[in-house]
Amino acid sequence: MTSYKVNSYLNLLGKTPEYENLFSLAHEIYENQLTFFKLIPLQLAQHCNLGRISNGRLTILTENSAIASKLKQISPSLILKLQELGWEVTSIQILVQAHYNAKNTKPLVDKGYIKHTRKIKLSQTGKDCLSQLATVLPDSELKDTIQLFLEKHQTIKQLTDT
Repeated sequence: MTSYKVNSYLNLLGKTPEYENLFSLAHEIYENQLTFFKLIPLQLAQHCNLGRISNGRLTILTENSAIASKLKQISPSLILKLQELGWEVTSIQILVQAHYNAKNTKPLVDKGYIKHTRKIKLSQTGKDCLSQLATVLPDSELKDTIQLFLEKHQTIKQLTDT
């Protein structure tokens, strides 16, 4: 009931001359965000948000430099896709803004536009292959890391089995 009252208030406020432009712009940005999510891989969409388009430059806010780097790699094809949709974009500016996404994507996850990533479970075959690899590796940091990883997976399995 409360959300209905808030939505009614916002709809009424959006029709007033003082706020009409603001609400129109907010709706446009929201629609652009949804379109943008359809154009980029799901793994990237979960970690970035659109900024504004100004003078042909689209600003994208990312959670970390790894996502920014991947977006830079696909930016030429992304610009072409956006231009095909009628967006007036000639360049992309990518900004890293730590923790921005954690606060701002929950509504999009709740509505099903983006999904949480699931943790991938390591199969028994995978564990066996890693174990065999660890036995033939010379003593090294890699061997220690693989063995530690396998021990943690074994501990997790034992906890979930009991």
